[in-house]
Amino acid sequence: MKALVTGATGFIGSHLAEHLLEKGYEVWALVREGSRRRWLPEGVKVIRGGLIEEPLPPLEGFHHVFHLAGVTRAAREADFFRFNVEGTRRLLLALREGGGITGRFVFTSSLAAAGPSPPDRPLREEDPPRPISPYGRSKLEAERVVLSFREAFPVTILRPSAVYGPRDDYMWEYFRIISRGILPVIGGVEQSLSLCYVADCVEAMRLAAERPHPSGEVFFVSDGEKYPLQLVTDMVASFLKVKVRRVRVPRAVAWLVAWVSDGWGLLRGKAMPFNRSKCREALARGWLCEVEKARKVLGFSPRYKLREGLPLTLKWYKREGWL
Repeated sequence: MKALVTGATGFIGSHLAEHLLEKGYEVWALVREGSRRRWLPEGVKVIRGGLIEEPLPPLEGFHHVFHLAGVTRAAREADFFRFNVEGTRRLLLALREGGGITGRFVFTSSLAAAGPSPPDRPLREEDPPRPISPYGRSKLEAERVVLSFREAFPVTILRPSAVYGPRDDYMWEYFRIISRGILPVIGGVEQSLSLCYVADCVEAMRLAAERPHPSGEVFFVSDGEKYPLQLVTDMVASFLKVKVRRVRVPRAVAWLVAWVSDGWGLLRGKAMPFNRSKCREALARGWLCEVEKARKVLGFSPRYKLREGLPLTLKWYKREGWL
């Protein structure tokens, strides 16, 4: 089967392309001019083009389409909507104008589109979304764009929790802080998380394309466990053989730093690692999601809990010189 993957040069997209190749797919990737192709697997066929900056070539003859391209960091809120919403709309229009697809359009959204959870109850798909960041709001709006095409061809939306694994430079920033032996804790908040190892995440994407279900369904994706952030910290510290000192940062100080960081980012035209969005996310007590629907409908059965996935990830970071 012929599959198109956007974002195939990135963290999750490159793992998805590898997974699809292993399953016998003919994999094509939409790649922007100048994109780094370090992670692009051998055997993937390239279509040159971009969702925003460059003209989209004709897109026809695909069975499944997996849309992962987008931005997770931006200095301005408008940039999130430009890339994540308008880029998604342009892709869907190009597919429809090319005659549609014979399989399914699988859109990778995010738990951020749903927003934080209570600390003791994972979110379910039927819960009303309440995103608290520009990124989350843009992904929710992109979901609405995808759903507006649900009559043109089958569409499915996945909302992964935080995804970790080799090649990830997002959770890596957190692991790197731990490796230095000091962990800032904003406002003394004890946070609980859902997590997903990248191999399980891409398996869920393939199942979403292959398993029959109605157009327009939404699924959360994680390993199904609840992880206190303190436990994650302790596991990372144990593997790296470091002692971590937790430093409480008052909320007022954190907000001041976030405001200054955002202002500096706007001046430079570059997203800063810590900003107001990150501050809000750090102050939320829960980022938990339920995966029972994905288990029942898609047959999703995560194979990697944190105790299996974290050592694989940290070993890769050390081997690559990232830690």
